[in-house]
Amino acid sequence: MPDPAIQAPEGGGVGAELDNGAFRDRTIAFVRQVIAGGDKVTCDLALSSKRPFRAVVMGFQEGKQIARGEASDAGLCVALKDAARRAVAAAGGAAAMTSALAGARLVVELPDHHESMVESVERPGKGVELVEGLVPVRVLDKPLLARRIEEGKGYLLRVIDPRHKGVHKYYHAPADRLERELHTIYTASTALTLLKLHAYKPDERLLRLATEAAGFMMGMQSREARDRTAGGFFYAFDLERERPERRLVVGTASKSIFTLLELHGVTKDKRYLESAVLAAEWLISMQRPDGSVRSALTGQEGGAWKVQGKDSTLYTGQVLSALSRTYRATNNKKYLDAAARTADYLLARIAEKGCFLGDDYRKPNPISSSWAVQSLLDFAKAGGDQRVEQTVFRCADDLVKRQWRRPEDAYRYGRWQRSLSSSGSGWLAEVMSEVYHHCRKKGTEGCDRYKDAVVAAIRLLLQYTYGPESSFVVKNPQAAAGGVFWSVRDRYVRTDSVCHAMNAYLNMIGELGDGPLLTLPERPLAERMALAAEAPGAADAGLPEDEGEEAAAGQPGPKGEDADD
Repeated sequence: MPDPAIQAPEGGGVGAELDNGAFRDRTIAFVRQVIAGGDKVTCDLALSSKRPFRAVVMGFQEGKQIARGEASDAGLCVALKDAARRAVAAAGGAAAMTSALAGARLVVELPDHHESMVESVERPGKGVELVEGLVPVRVLDKPLLARRIEEGKGYLLRVIDPRHKGVHKYYHAPADRLERELHTIYTASTALTLLKLHAYKPDERLLRLATEAAGFMMGMQSREARDRTAGGFFYAFDLERERPERRLVVGTASKSIFTLLELHGVTKDKRYLESAVLAAEWLISMQRPDGSVRSALTGQEGGAWKVQGKDSTLYTGQVLSALSRTYRATNNKKYLDAAARTADYLLARIAEKGCFLGDDYRKPNPISSSWAVQSLLDFAKAGGDQRVEQTVFRCADDLVKRQWRRPEDAYRYGRWQRSLSSSGSGWLAEVMSEVYHHCRKKGTEGCDRYKDAVVAAIRLLLQYTYGPESSFVVKNPQAAAGGVFWSVRDRYVRTDSVCHAMNAYLNMIGELGDGPLLTLPERPLAERMALAAEAPGAADAGLPEDEGEEAAAGQPGPKGEDADD
């Protein structure tokens, strides 16, 4: 490839007075000039630094990195030029650059100066900020949230299997591939979100899809009274073998109860209530006398069932919520008494260990802790115990204090430490929105602290959502649109990440005013570049330190125990 001469623009370079947006736009434009070939290129990026500029230029096409070039020089323009030329060589050289890189999305990084950008889809030839691989959301407002609700709805409709009406757990966006299983719990979660969407904007199609999903769920419910599994729900349906997995998880039954009761409330169809009551009976059979919960039954060779008995705070909370909601739907004190046993068990654990809880599978983490909050809130609504309600607010306040809220940290702002996945962040946002509404209903002071926590978490979730600018790593951007990807390192979409995020959005959008809800300003370009240039070891900073910790939802415990199930 030719080595073009660099010339200054007419009137001279602008230098460090450039703002962040103009700097990114000019950087992408310059790299595009180099890729296009020619004897001369114009560079108006005359920044100076105490350390050399290390530039990395990459090209992405259909989600795959097709080219990469890296170079260093004391001059930014030279470093970018040489990196771009090496990227072209990696793509096949000058003869292939038109077909390879001309239609690719460019990513340009200056790692030693903490600067990264991706070429814009909406503004071709311009740059969009990247922070640790994410397109950050620096301004959150109600119209943006409304758009993401519509996109999330579209995503959920795409993961429903057209034949069986069940829902896939994973969409592997980089490869544009759905897993070959349907999951009862994710079907239940999707149907519940569809009902919330129907309540937000009535749409009979959404109600029909929710009822069809419930049909799949009830088809996955065991009716075998002889082996004491009647009422449980099989965890997954294998599309290759056309049969359910012989595994019954209490979380699957619990979240299915949530959906069935909600659907009964909307349609008044007694089948949904009967299925929910049968599931509640099975959950009671999985309780121990002290209120703790056996997690699952797994089918063995010969037809026997093995009990999984390790303690899970997540499952304990889900069962407590399900039994509390069943009591409210039936007014049958049997379910309130069963819920009380588990509530007493959970309250005793909080009294001993505090609000930040773990279990036999995980160290203390915000996901387990938030399930304690949600389940005790459901129990308080069912039984009216003010002492339980006080525990709910105390433990919710403990979680609020653990949320990252440093405005200069766009990467983590709104996240909870040790909750590294979008599913965990979405679930925490959903729980906090429920606490906020209950606080408002009770007329308690200071409810806005929960609202603020949800708004901060929503901003975080939006930058984990596939849209035009963030889809450079996926094969099919249209199929990924509205999907909430798992993490920076793992770009697949898990359905509960979308459901939890959507539930939080729908719970809060009616509470939000016009204008910016949250703004995280970017530091001036000159300040950022100067600080990065003088900071020893800055290039080795990498991801934030807690990225190395075990993720509460990212490292699941037993099979089937996720933030959602």
